[in-house]
Amino acid sequence: MPQEMFPSIEIDMVSITTQYDGAPPEDVEQQITLPIEEQFEELADIDYIFSTSGESRSNVFIKLKSGTNVDDFMRIARSELDQVKRLPSEAEKPELSRIVARFPVISIAIYGNVSDAYLAEIANQVKIRIKQGKEVKGVASVDIAGNQDWELWVVVNPEVLAAHKISLSQIAQALRENLKDLPGGSVKAKEGDILLRGRGQRPDAGHIKKIVLKHTLDGGQLTLADLAEIKYRLEEPKTLGRFNGNRSINLTISKTSRASTIEVAKQIKALVKKLKSELPSSVKAETFADSSVYVETRLNTVKSSGIVGLILLLISLYVFLNFRIALITAMGIPVSFLVGVICLFYFGLTINMITLFAFLIALGMIVDDAIIVNENIYRYLEQGLPAHEAAIKGSREVFWPVLASTATTIAAFLPMFAITGHMGEFIKAIPIVVTATLLGSLIEAFGVLPSHAAEILKVKAKNKKKQVVNWGKWLGKYINALEWSIVNRYIVVALTVGILVVTFAYAKTRIPVVFMSEINIGQFFVNVETANTNSLLDSEKIAKQVEKRISSVVKKDELKTMLTNIGFSMIDLNRYQVGSQYIQVMVDLKKREPQGFIENIVSPLVTFNFSDKGKRKRSSQEIENNVRQALRGMRGIERMNIIRLSGGPAGRDLIAGFTGPDTTKLKEYAKELVAYLKSQKGVYDIRHDIDPGKRELQYSINSRGKELGLTQQQISDIVRTGFLGLEVVYVNRDNKRIPVRLIFNDRIRKNSDLRNLKLTLASGKTVYLGDVASLEEGRGMSTIRRYNLNRMIRVSAELNSKIITSAEITKLIDQKFKKQLEANPEYKLSYYGEKKQTQESFAGMGRAMFLALIIIYFILCALFKSLFEPLVVMFAIPFGIIGVVIGHVIFGYNLQFLSLIGFIALSGIVVNDSLILVDFIKKQRDKGIDRMQAILTAGKVRIRPILLTSITTFLGVSPLIFFATGQTALLAPMAVSLGFGLLLATILILIVVPCFYLVVDDIRTSTLGALGKLRKRASRPS
Repeated sequence: MPQEMFPSIEIDMVSITTQYDGAPPEDVEQQITLPIEEQFEELADIDYIFSTSGESRSNVFIKLKSGTNVDDFMRIARSELDQVKRLPSEAEKPELSRIVARFPVISIAIYGNVSDAYLAEIANQVKIRIKQGKEVKGVASVDIAGNQDWELWVVVNPEVLAAHKISLSQIAQALRENLKDLPGGSVKAKEGDILLRGRGQRPDAGHIKKIVLKHTLDGGQLTLADLAEIKYRLEEPKTLGRFNGNRSINLTISKTSRASTIEVAKQIKALVKKLKSELPSSVKAETFADSSVYVETRLNTVKSSGIVGLILLLISLYVFLNFRIALITAMGIPVSFLVGVICLFYFGLTINMITLFAFLIALGMIVDDAIIVNENIYRYLEQGLPAHEAAIKGSREVFWPVLASTATTIAAFLPMFAITGHMGEFIKAIPIVVTATLLGSLIEAFGVLPSHAAEILKVKAKNKKKQVVNWGKWLGKYINALEWSIVNRYIVVALTVGILVVTFAYAKTRIPVVFMSEINIGQFFVNVETANTNSLLDSEKIAKQVEKRISSVVKKDELKTMLTNIGFSMIDLNRYQVGSQYIQVMVDLKKREPQGFIENIVSPLVTFNFSDKGKRKRSSQEIENNVRQALRGMRGIERMNIIRLSGGPAGRDLIAGFTGPDTTKLKEYAKELVAYLKSQKGVYDIRHDIDPGKRELQYSINSRGKELGLTQQQISDIVRTGFLGLEVVYVNRDNKRIPVRLIFNDRIRKNSDLRNLKLTLASGKTVYLGDVASLEEGRGMSTIRRYNLNRMIRVSAELNSKIITSAEITKLIDQKFKKQLEANPEYKLSYYGEKKQTQESFAGMGRAMFLALIIIYFILCALFKSLFEPLVVMFAIPFGIIGVVIGHVIFGYNLQFLSLIGFIALSGIVVNDSLILVDFIKKQRDKGIDRMQAILTAGKVRIRPILLTSITTFLGVSPLIFFATGQTALLAPMAVSLGFGLLLATILILIVVPCFYLVVDDIRTSTLGALGKLRKRASRPS
């Protein structure tokens, strides 16, 4: 089965990307983004529309409502795009695509002291080799950064064109007419059908130079060679790559959803090993950003934790029961796990940290059914019944309670499917695995276990050896405590409720709530923005200085690889931004030294790998802070932040967006928020998007130009062709399609004085741009963002959750801007990032919890045939909160989404223990036994299976509670909620549930008595 660190997440979002080369952001917004947004505005199933308009590029993102059929929406969206008629003819056709979660596995850097063209050729060959699928299987895509494609340039000088009275449009037309191969139909000759094909000029510089533009009066010819320079050259770079201080071309390999991260990375590394022997000595190939290292390490850690949990579980069975019961109980574990694995495969899930954790949760629970059945059979054996009869009677007696307890546990997990969004996808494996394994354990407990018990279980009266646990001694103490408690039941119940209220209040006021833990995996991105007037080469100079500073604070024994992208910056795994001002340095650290008992001792024993241990001592966070300090205040850097590659589907801690009609007002709000955030402790890497854009030289036709019959379109076409370049036609070269680009020479293109630019018109007449157009300098915005058809300006920041959480900072921001926004209702403040994810996920979790309680209640009503007993059983659920809070305080964790997922899982297990006790009390009372005696008898008989089910579940997840390190620490809060909540709840169940049962029974008895007296009074004659 595929192996990866975390589950793949389907994203219900589509994007529409439109390229409009050379256009400033405001033109892109008005001419591209707005028409597309308006076309989609009224469509159903859209949650929100978000867009960015930057230089030369429009991106419109459409987030769909949960449950929408994305394929159906894509078909509708294509039809809607075809109806957008107002787009400029110079813009490329909008490209519609679904945003798919990408799974970058590993990257390859091709670098060396050779020409860029040679590097590009090798990189393309490597890409083709990978995509062929012979040496590497399971690859979804290979993306190349820093690559340049070949073009055929026709370079002209506008002054020479003016001297010969030749316009750009004439040259473009000549190229089209002479370079295209055009079909001519066919001849129906006696020899048969003969196709006719008009061959254009061969696409090489020598033949293209001979293209005739016009004939002179004396019979001469004016050819393209007289006016232009024709040459093959690489396209102007949009991005540059660097690897460990060298210019490089970088290939990022992503896997398919069904491929294994570990296997794909292994195959890529084998390919690179071959390349090293095949490439010339001047060219090198190295791998970097190998995520399989972290996947393998963390999966091994979770697997090792599972083995430790299993060993502890078996030891506890042996200690508290005996060897034979422990053996019979353990025999059901492989059967249950096999059912779980089959379901994983059937549902298309992978082996990852979440699915392995689900098996850890199930590990302690799948033995619960077997323990209860075994213990009840053993009890009848102790009473002297024959083995066969004890097996039948013991299993039959607990069939309905065990069935109900399994159903309630499943009922607690299944509503997790109600959690929508990324987190719903992230955790959906947990209910699938737990449900499958529990059903497997139920089948094994009643289908197979009784026969094993009849054959294997034996009670030897003469065997009086001392047991590890003296049940008699501890049972006596428990019965005394229980007897005192039920006598003073009102005091006990009131005291417990008081403790619960205090615990809840403490958690509400003293324990911060965050979305997910900050867990680093040894990789981080340093995002740098330089002045937006910088060229790629300017930014590269700054990038070299950034690399030096990073190298000065990250030691050689800590730094594995350092990759730099110039002109390109990833926002997250699905979004990126392009521009010559962007620099992104990806720092990949060496493995950290093993931490804790599991990584130091257990994992090497499990994997038989004792040599591959990390040596890095400093944490990723400490190194990040040093890098941040080293780059702070560096000349040339306008803005800098560090993106942590952390666990789970999380984004930036805080993203606040102001929307409204007036951009000036939005800027005021954003600047005020930036200043406010800078004054708060624990807030850093504050970013905003209100930077001015690049300088613009704006030209528009004047009265003189209109008198000459010119139009703005004619002027713009000449300027656009000359400075951006016009892709006139495509030709074949080495079996590849390359563009023929008509463009001005570098001297003209690098001169900002456009007033004296000569424009040759189609008539042959020459004018100066400054004579026919008004020129003025201006400056727009760098990037224009819109949210639901309104302009938006965003401010984002990272938070130190130990000082301030996203919930706390957003509360402060709301208070800060409350009066201003109330006075201007057309302006709104919304939150994205962690705050939005937290709200959505917690709302889904609230629905899941409510649904779970409803299902559990109806299952219990069906079992007890009563409305009161189910309430008594479910009274135990809030007890778990006490353990959850205590556990988080002990280990210093904040309450987070996964903590509350652990509590939902806990509620089903707590109900099981309470159910076993209350069901026995009810059966005793049905026999006519006094309620006090029934409770004492139930406590005496059921304490052992209750304790064992709780202890085994706790031991199953205990390695992640006490020994979680690195990436596995992400799961620790969930394990703490489940483990500590269960331990505290079990103690309270054994004491408080009987007390609450009596309190409810007292209320019911007194209520029925009062109603009886009223009936008697009503029936007396007046």
